[in-house]
Amino acid sequence: MADCSKSALAFLNAYLSDESSDEEIPGPKVSTKRQASKDWPTHNPNKRRSNNEDKEKLPLPPALMSLFPGSKDPVDNPVEHDGRIRSFPHERGNWSTYIYIPFEPGPAVSSFVDVVLECCKMSVPVKPIDDHHISLTRTVVLRHHWINSFMESVQHCIKELPSFSLGFNNVGVYCNEQKTRTFIGLTVAAGHKSLIAAADILNKCLADFKLPPFYKEPSFHMSLAWCVGNNVEQIERDVLPQLQVAFQHFMHAQNDQWTLNVVQLQCKSGNKLSSFQLAT
Repeated sequence: MADCSKSALAFLNAYLSDESSDEEIPGPKVSTKRQASKDWPTHNPNKRRSNNEDKEKLPLPPALMSLFPGSKDPVDNPVEHDGRIRSFPHERGNWSTYIYIPFEPGPAVSSFVDVVLECCKMSVPVKPIDDHHISLTRTVVLRHHWINSFMESVQHCIKELPSFSLGFNNVGVYCNEQKTRTFIGLTVAAGHKSLIAAADILNKCLADFKLPPFYKEPSFHMSLAWCVGNNVEQIERDVLPQLQVAFQHFMHAQNDQWTLNVVQLQCKSGNKLSSFQLAT
């Protein structure tokens, strides 16, 4: 039975990946040709099937599908993710992808996050952000077999981009495009022109893969805390003035912890993380 399950799993994986195997991979100078195995039969060009026949599949036998009850697409449950709602539905083979500048917070930043959480308790309770970063692209969807080509394109595009410094000067409140989450973050002041240059370069890579560009007038920031829903007005009215005063005290006390020397960009695609070094 174990051998049968292994064989069936191999067949199932081949079946599920076949849908995208002949899909053209976008991007510059990308080849989709694969070397055929010597054991594969040679195809007769006179016996090519029609496009409709290529795309049409017979359903898998129920007996085979029953071997893998977990192979169906998972059902998204916001309760399991602190109420967060996906920007787009889960689909097998699609990977959420975005490029950003990583930031490792020091003691002053971590202490200020505690202040943010405390100040928001009585108005709109918020949760801390797990990974601090400054986004340079939207979160886009990549097909799994595009990922390597996309990473190569990004590496090529930014190889001449010089490293730079940035700094924060203010507290801001933001809401995502879907109006499903609100964020409290630090606004970038110093280094804004360099961020625009980086985003413009990455927009060209995104265009090669027919992916949406970054916002036309981006407000670069680093999120510190978040909550579900659109609570921008309430937080700006009830909490933001206190946070601005607290931030100024923190910044003047430990000015060096609110700046960052940017030497690399990172790209997260699903559970795959890639780093790209900037020119020095």
